[in-house]
Amino acid sequence: MENDNNQEYQEYSESNEVVDNQPDNNPTPVKRTGGMTFVLILSMIGSGWNILINLLWGLTHPIMSSIWDTNNQQLPDEIMAVYSQMDGFDPEVMNDIMRSFLNIPQYHYLLLALFSAMSLVGVIMMWKMRKTGFHCYTLAQLMMLLLTAFLGKAYIGVGDIMMTLLFVVFYAINIFKPNKVR
Repeated sequence: MENDNNQEYQEYSESNEVVDNQPDNNPTPVKRTGGMTFVLILSMIGSGWNILINLLWGLTHPIMSSIWDTNNQQLPDEIMAVYSQMDGFDPEVMNDIMRSFLNIPQYHYLLLALFSAMSLVGVIMMWKMRKTGFHCYTLAQLMMLLLTAFLGKAYIGVGDIMMTLLFVVFYAINIFKPNKVR
């Protein structure tokens, strides 16, 4: 009787293909290389910095515009006094820089902060070697380039495009290559 039960169990195991040596449905994790780690850290720093700067400009834009207009579109004397102590200071260049920042609408800075946060989320997902992070990062970077080129009234440099392209290609190569942990 006991022999019949063993034979029955063995037949059940063979017919349902549930055996211990079958591979499970969990994919083998992909190993993050040292180069990938380094570039991800650079992206975290860059995205974090962009969030901070764009939020700062976006939130202070109305105040800065008010100060600018009150002083006949010139930087206040107090600010000029601080900058005048620097070597090579040119007040006209400083006023031109401020004018260019204030000519960009406030929502532009806030949208850039939002897309920078989206980029940071993508980088964090790529840190965990999730392919979705690559798509999130790439979309955010593309949106930032398009926003700057078409809505921000700002100059978009070839260097910005090249750096974005370089990082996206690097991430694509490292996220989608079949480098499995053994």
